[in-house]
Amino acid sequence: MSGVSSPSGLVSVPTTDKRLPSPSESLRSALGAFVPDPDRSRIAKLRRAVGFSARAHLAERPGFRSDAVLMLTATYRDGAEWEPGHVRAWLKNVREWFKARGKVCRYVWVAELTKRGRVHYHVALWMPSGEFLPASDAAGWWPHGSTRTERARAAVPYLLKYLSKGGTAEAHKLPSGARMYGVGGLEFAMRRARRWLGLPGFVQSRSDIFDSWHRATGGGWCSPELVVIPSEFQRVWAGDSFALLRVADYGRPFNPSGPFTWVHRRPESKA
Repeated sequence: MSGVSSPSGLVSVPTTDKRLPSPSESLRSALGAFVPDPDRSRIAKLRRAVGFSARAHLAERPGFRSDAVLMLTATYRDGAEWEPGHVRAWLKNVREWFKARGKVCRYVWVAELTKRGRVHYHVALWMPSGEFLPASDAAGWWPHGSTRTERARAAVPYLLKYLSKGGTAEAHKLPSGARMYGVGGLEFAMRRARRWLGLPGFVQSRSDIFDSWHRATGGGWCSPELVVIPSEFQRVWAGDSFALLRVADYGRPFNPSGPFTWVHRRPESKA
């Protein structure tokens, strides 16, 4: 207390609870290593893939913005339990309905948990002008419960908010084997662009979307010319857990004819 001296022989001790770093934290700090958060990384990748795919659907048909974006929600009734093939079978029925009309079914879906911990699905579906989609439950496409269909003005924010609700805590509570999102109907170039976005930065800067880089045996990445570039990070043991340590920096040389060549459509190939 201010103005009051400590009794003789005693030393004043600050009351601020400042936790000292553990030996493992100190070791990681000294090495410059870090422990990645797998849940956070997974959500970031999902948001990137879902956001890109939804925007790609919006951009693929310039001049056809009159296409309505329908938001479909499918829920389970009491007593009906989630199984891995349910969403696949549902969307297969929807795709066949489009195919029978000579249309391409373009969609992006995400899975979410209800407050009761039950899986349900949100689908953004691009509907050609003049077409009217039957209700999935009434048509027998979703026999596990009920569906709701509404028209949306903002497909991308609609989908991304469901990947934000509950954050990483919700991501690992989905049933084992449950996918968090899916995409259908993207053109070839857009599919390649989405894959390119998931590559490490040093690979992105050295390739365009049509280059078939793949993971190398033992780590790193293998170029189309079969040149292996080791990873920029190494997995090391740091006291109480594994951490990532940067061991190389290959730079990010910018090639203007690289990542942006995807805007020039190439014919579909085996790549």
